[in-house]
Amino acid sequence: MSGTERGRAGGTRTFLIRRLTALLVLTAAAVTALFAAYYGVSRNSAAVSERSTPAILQVAAATDALHAANARAELSLDGPTTDVEGLGEDYRNELSTANQSLAQAVKSTTGGKAARQSLLTIAGLVSSYSDIIEQAYVNRANEDLRNAYLGYATAMLTRDHDGVLARLGTVQEGQQRVLRAQTSFGWLLAFAWWVLVPALFGTLAVLLWRTQRYLRRRFRRLVNPWLAAATALLLAVIPLAFFTHHTQGRLDQARGTLHQTNIGSNGGETTDKVADTLRDTRWRAGVVGWIPLGGAVLAALILVGLQPRIDEYRFQPR
Repeated sequence: MSGTERGRAGGTRTFLIRRLTALLVLTAAAVTALFAAYYGVSRNSAAVSERSTPAILQVAAATDALHAANARAELSLDGPTTDVEGLGEDYRNELSTANQSLAQAVKSTTGGKAARQSLLTIAGLVSSYSDIIEQAYVNRANEDLRNAYLGYATAMLTRDHDGVLARLGTVQEGQQRVLRAQTSFGWLLAFAWWVLVPALFGTLAVLLWRTQRYLRRRFRRLVNPWLAAATALLLAVIPLAFFTHHTQGRLDQARGTLHQTNIGSNGGETTDKVADTLRDTRWRAGVVGWIPLGGAVLAALILVGLQPRIDEYRFQPR
């Protein structure tokens, strides 16, 4: 082999090594960006249905039950059958529902330690509220004293800032913030899907196409099947983008459902509706595990496509 030929071979080999390195680095970057972008949306469907939904519904149920219990107590204390029926089954059922919902809310809250402590405080206040209502009933014959107890109990529920209902509202606002974070397509995800992933995969596709053209000119072969397969594999990003769009749409629907005003009294129906909304997002979320595998296959196709060409230009001794 002459010096000119060796120089040309060395230049080709160096170019191919650099091109292989660039393709592998770009593949790693593109697959990593795709994995992060896809996972950023798909991971939240389970969190919304399994954590945020029950937490929000329990607080809403407790709030509605306390409203209803107080209304029932006022009716019972002012009614003509108070001496016979007492505070009534309806009042006790609503109060029991409120206590049960609070107990479940303490376990399921997504608001963290502060929300859990606040719910424990609220449970104590509700116990005090029921004691005061009982005192109003005991003193039902004394209208002024009865009304004073009833007014104090109602104030415990309805006071601004430190009333039971206001405290529950604060807890619910915190849980709704968590829900918004779980279902929001924030600027990072928007940047990843609208800019980073298209730019990386587009650049990788162009580089693979240019590499194919170079190999066609240099080696007189119409197509490199391995690089052609790698280029075709890049199209997998399209269904993944569609899956992400679908999942995000379902998350938006679930958030809208959990923002409705009547969810406390329709907890079972709301739970079923959210579950139905998010049901077919589960298998799409599982697709995230295939992205690294696809990246490994893509890198292997590029390596198999270029490494034999590189080996052809190893320097041979005279």
